[in-house]
Amino acid sequence: MNTLRKFFLISFYTAICFLTACGRTIPASEQQAKILTKDKVILIGKFVPPKKPGKFTFILLHGLASNKGEWHDFADKLSELGYGYLAVDMRGHGESNKATDGTEVNVKYFSWPGPESEWEAMGNDVGVIVKYLIKKKGTQENTIAFAGASIGANIALIYAAKHKSVPLVVLLSPGINYARFLSEPAMKEYGNRPAAIVASPDDNYAYESSRRLMIIAKESGDNAKFFEGKKAQHGVQMFDGKFEFKILEWIDSVYEGYRSKHR
Repeated sequence: MNTLRKFFLISFYTAICFLTACGRTIPASEQQAKILTKDKVILIGKFVPPKKPGKFTFILLHGLASNKGEWHDFADKLSELGYGYLAVDMRGHGESNKATDGTEVNVKYFSWPGPESEWEAMGNDVGVIVKYLIKKKGTQENTIAFAGASIGANIALIYAAKHKSVPLVVLLSPGINYARFLSEPAMKEYGNRPAAIVASPDDNYAYESSRRLMIIAKESGDNAKFFEGKKAQHGVQMFDGKFEFKILEWIDSVYEGYRSKHR
């Protein structure tokens, strides 16, 4: 078994073990979002609009084998600051577990990552999520920002790299390679737009990956910011009620710069 395959399988089954701890369900809301993918998988999310026109709306992408509930506390804090958000269960996760014909969709049964796999489809779903915000909710494309955790961070960065309208990304515990979602080329393509890269020192793979991504980001300019978590905390586990405010303050500073350019 090669190193990449071994790492991926270990990460996958570790994530499965922590599912019940990390994947809280967001309380029911009248603002539930239902998004239909190109292959008729029903994605379920929670949408809360920004309090003022022009404020960022964040697409929140969770980690492997988790669900949108892991963003609950951070999403509340975003909303308190006036930002909007759409927290989505990615395909095969949480409530996004069926197609319109009733076929079950479960990440546990995804085939090995590669072209035309369920993993590739999961990445492509982000474009559908963005279109939902634009067409169904009237969100301005250039105000749609991203925050992702673990594999969600890689998926967010890859989409943002290809779409220059994305104003900022928050990357919690990204990896160089999660399920063939490669972050290095995406970071190069992303360029000098604002990026928060967050990792804990004892979370070895994510930390080493994050330091590498910071080097790449610095080659493009000075708009990337590194935030160091504690011990081996991964993804949203780094949020302890205090740490996330550092990231929120950074988001506010980026938004102020964005607003001054778009008045």
